[in-house]
Amino acid sequence: METSEIIKEILTVNNFSQEKLATILSVSQKAVSNWLNGYDTPKASSMLMIYKNFGITPNELLGLEEPENFKLITK
Repeated sequence: METSEIIKEILTVNNFSQEKLATILSVSQKAVSNWLNGYDTPKASSMLMIYKNFGITPNELLGLEEPENFKLITK
């Protein structure tokens, strides 16, 4: 699974807008848009936030392993 697909799944499963995900991850909406369109991948700090909030590891996010969870696990 590609990084952009994982980001799309996070949005879909949690019923989030790009803006909502950006707020949770402390990034701009443009950064989320770039990830979705495959123009960029999350930086290490964003990967850490994805792991903390969704339990998706960097290896899963980079497509090296299949992710099992897309649901927000923190509030």
